[in-house]
Amino acid sequence: MEKEKRKVSIDALKCIGMLLIILAHCGAPTFLDQIRNFDVVLLVILSGILAVKSYARSESWFKYIGKRIIRLLVPTYIFLTVLFILERIVNVFKPIFPLEPELIITSYNLTSGIGYVWIIRIYLLSAIAVPILMNIKKYKKTIIAILFIVYEVLFYTIGNVNGILEHIVYYLIPYGLLCVYIGMRLNDWDNKKILKVSGVCLLIFVVIFTVLYFTKNQITKISDYKYPPRLYYLSYGIGISLLLYYLFERKNILNVKEKLNKKIILFIGRHTMWIYLWQIFYLNTFAVIKLQVTWYEKFIYLATASILTTYIQSRIVQKLNIKNKTIRAIFDS
Repeated sequence: MEKEKRKVSIDALKCIGMLLIILAHCGAPTFLDQIRNFDVVLLVILSGILAVKSYARSESWFKYIGKRIIRLLVPTYIFLTVLFILERIVNVFKPIFPLEPELIITSYNLTSGIGYVWIIRIYLLSAIAVPILMNIKKYKKTIIAILFIVYEVLFYTIGNVNGILEHIVYYLIPYGLLCVYIGMRLNDWDNKKILKVSGVCLLIFVVIFTVLYFTKNQITKISDYKYPPRLYYLSYGIGISLLLYYLFERKNILNVKEKLNKKIILFIGRHTMWIYLWQIFYLNTFAVIKLQVTWYEKFIYLATASILTTYIQSRIVQKLNIKNKTIRAIFDS
C-alpha cells in the first residue's frame, strides 16, 4: 500500500512540473510566470528519485543509458520528423514556418532550433549523470560542490560560448550532478533533513534576491538566471521542489481517494514525455489558425489537447497489442 502512495505522490509532482512547463509557453502574467520557475528543477530531481531503482534494474551503465536514449531521443526524433514534414506541407499553401537547415539541425541536436526541445537534452544529461554518481564512492558531496563552484566561476569569467561548455557542461553540472544527486538521496533523508535543505536553499534565494534588488534597484527575474541555471534560479527551484516533495510524499497532502483522479494523475505522471512533445505540436497550431486567446485559455487548450492526444496514442498502442518492449517504450511513455 505504501508503494502505491509513493507512486501517486511522485506522479502528482510530475503532473505539477509538466503543467507548469506548459504554462511557461502560454504568456502568463509576470508574477505567475516567475513563481513557476521551479518546474524543470522539480522534474530533474524526480528523475533522480526514479533513477535509483531504474539503474539498479539495468545490468550495466551502458544498458541504462541505452534505455534512456530509447525513451527520450527516439520519440523526440520521430516527433520532430513528423512535425517538420507537416510544417513543410503547410508552407506549400502558406509560408508560415521558417525551415532553414540550421533550425532543423539545431532542433535535432537539442540546442536551440524550434526552441522547446532543450529540456530533452537536460533529461539526457541527467541520465548520463546517474552512472557517474553511482560510481563515485567517496567525497560525493565535496566533488559536486567543487564542480558547481568551478561552473559558476567559469560562467562569470568566460560566459556563454558555443560548443561543449555552453550546451553540455553548463547544464550537466547543475542539473545532472546537483539536482539528480539530491533526487537520488531523497529517499534516505528524513523529514528534518529535507526541510533543512529546503530552508537553506530558500534562504540563499532570499539573500541573492535582496542583494540583486539593492544592486540593480529593481526586482531581478528568476528566469534571468535560468539559461544556464545559476545559484539564484537553482536555490529557488530546489527549495520549492523539496518543500513540495515533503508535502506530497511525506505528508501525503494529496490523499487521492477517487479512482478516476488517481488514474488521471498516474497517466499524466507516466506519459510526461509525449504530453510535452504534443504540446509543441499544438503550440504550432496558433501560427496556422491565428487563434486569439487569453493566456489561461491557451493553457487549458494546450494541456487538454496534449493530454488527450497522448491518451489516444497510448490506447492505440495498447489496442494493437504490441509485444515489443522497445516500441512500447517509444510510443507509450
